[in-house]
Amino acid sequence: MNGRGADDIHLLPADAMIRRGVFVFTFGVVAVLCAAQPANDDPCNAVPLVPNVACTNTSGTNVAATATSTVGLPAPGCAGYGGGDLWYQVTLTASGQVTVTTSTNGGFNDSGIAFYTAASCAGPFTLADCDNNGGAGNMSQETYSGAPGTVLWVRVWENGNNSFGTFNICATAPPPPPPNNDPCGALAVSVNTDCSYSNYTNAYATNTGGFTAPGCGGWGGGSLDVWFSFVAPASGIAIIETGSGTLTDAAMALYNDAPPLDCAGPFTLIQCDDNSGPGNMPYMVFNNLTPGDTYYLRVWGNGSASGTFDLCVHGPAVIPATGCVYMLELFDSFGNGWGSSTVDISINGGAFTNYGLTGAYNIILLGLNIGDILVVQYTASGPNQGQNSYELSFFPSGNNLYVSGTTPPAGIVYTQSIDCIPPPAVQQDCVGGATICSSQAFNNTSSNTGNVVDLTIANRGCLAGNERQGTWYYFSPSASGTIGFMIDPSGTDDYDFAVWGPMAAVTCPPPGPPLRCSWALPSGPCPACYNTGCGNGALDMSEGAGGNGWVAPMNVTAGQVYLLYIDNYSTTGQAFNLTWNLTNGASLDCTVLPVELTDFGAVVVEDDVELNWSTASEMNSDHFGIERSRDGLEFELIGTVPAVGNSSLTTHYAFTDRSPYTGHNYYRLRQVDNGGAFEHSHVRTAWIRLNGPVVIMQPNPGSDLVEVVVPAGGSGSILEMLDATGRAVLRQTLDSERTSIDTGALPTGFYAVRLHSSTGADLSRATWIKQ
Repeated sequence: MNGRGADDIHLLPADAMIRRGVFVFTFGVVAVLCAAQPANDDPCNAVPLVPNVACTNTSGTNVAATATSTVGLPAPGCAGYGGGDLWYQVTLTASGQVTVTTSTNGGFNDSGIAFYTAASCAGPFTLADCDNNGGAGNMSQETYSGAPGTVLWVRVWENGNNSFGTFNICATAPPPPPPNNDPCGALAVSVNTDCSYSNYTNAYATNTGGFTAPGCGGWGGGSLDVWFSFVAPASGIAIIETGSGTLTDAAMALYNDAPPLDCAGPFTLIQCDDNSGPGNMPYMVFNNLTPGDTYYLRVWGNGSASGTFDLCVHGPAVIPATGCVYMLELFDSFGNGWGSSTVDISINGGAFTNYGLTGAYNIILLGLNIGDILVVQYTASGPNQGQNSYELSFFPSGNNLYVSGTTPPAGIVYTQSIDCIPPPAVQQDCVGGATICSSQAFNNTSSNTGNVVDLTIANRGCLAGNERQGTWYYFSPSASGTIGFMIDPSGTDDYDFAVWGPMAAVTCPPPGPPLRCSWALPSGPCPACYNTGCGNGALDMSEGAGGNGWVAPMNVTAGQVYLLYIDNYSTTGQAFNLTWNLTNGASLDCTVLPVELTDFGAVVVEDDVELNWSTASEMNSDHFGIERSRDGLEFELIGTVPAVGNSSLTTHYAFTDRSPYTGHNYYRLRQVDNGGAFEHSHVRTAWIRLNGPVVIMQPNPGSDLVEVVVPAGGSGSILEMLDATGRAVLRQTLDSERTSIDTGALPTGFYAVRLHSSTGADLSRATWIKQ
């Protein structure tokens, strides 16, 4: 062998076999093989990485890699950088986020990684981030968020540059956010007659900033919200139900957009709900939305949870044009419907109409006239009767006529000759609150939340559960001083409370946060541990679940009015006792309601409405204000009648409304005492039929060709249709009693219909929905 014998062969030590190069020996020959420099040893030869939802590895090696010498390149500043780096390149997708992960595959097991931004591979480079051990073991992993299309330069090296071999690298990115990730991308949903669920997701959504925080459902900066929109139907009723999918704990909030309805706000928060639906899912009901207005619904997972969920919006499309309207509400506590069970309604001896339930809740509006005979029966043929219940109430006041309770009794349960006079408001609603006289102690219990949503995020204060089987009270000091009280449950029960005031008169719902509030969670073996109230040495004004049940007493002024809501959080229906602690001269009197009203009625006489009422006694009464409303919600003062002042005898009063509205008229009395304090009576209704021709659009809802029907004498009138913004979109003269009009060019939605005479007089009004 070239003159050298076997004795001349030298073996290299094992630890010299592999260094930066590779040494290989054969018998009598030693060859030195140097590994090639990696192709991506500098930024201009960076290997592209394509972000995928799941990791798809690319193999790399740092064998023979050198330190990058680009001028002005910032050092990584972590993970023991000592040269020997490799370069990769990744472009941010529509999600605006990418994660780069390194992992070992038999080579080195301790990597470093750095992100840079630059206009080109020549720099200048800006260091964005550096990571050492963010991945598995000692391997690195780093996430970057930025504008879609941003190019990242990724630098990888072995910690200390003293171990060489192969490794894996991959780039992952979430899918882009859902299309309804913000209000301007809100998905439009229809308000259907019944709940028809559609499935949605908030997976990969982002947090919408710049809008009023919902205030419930664990909302925070990490919450992932999606948006929906709907147009309120002519009835103003919308029932919003959700069901769980992979997302089992969600929350939602409803907002109203301000003109010009451009989805950019400002939005007004109407209500937020967390767990009122099945399980930990939200659920909301509204019966006073503005017909034709667009509402925005925000849905997110509690905290930062994400996944799939079901959603539906439903409710009656229109309010029946009858003497009065009853509301039938169907409930299923489990949310899975009634099966074959039904509530059956018969009017004037006609066949029964059957109403069932497929979800958790539904509303049916029943149009009735004075003198109609109403019969209600229940068919208990479905399973799980203990989950079913229903209520019949006056619309829109919500005052109850019949409440079935759970496991409703079968057969005929309610009959009535309709007089269109609403029943008194219940004490579970603020307007039905009881006046507390003197320093009386009392006890009470409740089994429902009433018919009106009195508490919202704007006025509930510490009562984060809103209303939970509570009752309302009014009290007014006849002498200034300090007031405290104690609520003593009959068992180990969780009662909460809030007090609003001072105010000049009873104001429902309360206009702002409470004066005192306790939402404490009681605990302990002693019965007294469950007492709550104002006093007991407390100095705080409000407390949450971690409080001790006591807040500070109140310094009160004579003549002012206060509202008290006592809330049974555990919804057990157990009774409670309330006792007062009146100090520093304070006393209570019946100053909130100085008049004992025994009768109040509204009767149509030709084109007028005659109001008559009587009092059994009066104390310091000054006058009665007569208030009227089109919808039973917004009232205006139309006249006053002086009161007798003080009397223990029956006194009769009367007032005639000579200019009532066409259609529904709602009336109430404003009973005012000498000091200016007042309270409203119950509401009475009267129906004034149209004098002119009634316009009928058929079909309704409809599309394209619609037939307009007016009685004899209506031909020659002018039909005008207005969209939800009040803009006239169609105007046509009606040449006969039946005229077909083409609405094909109109978008779907709610329209107001106006019928005018040729001189411009308002003859009739109606509503129509384009499908």
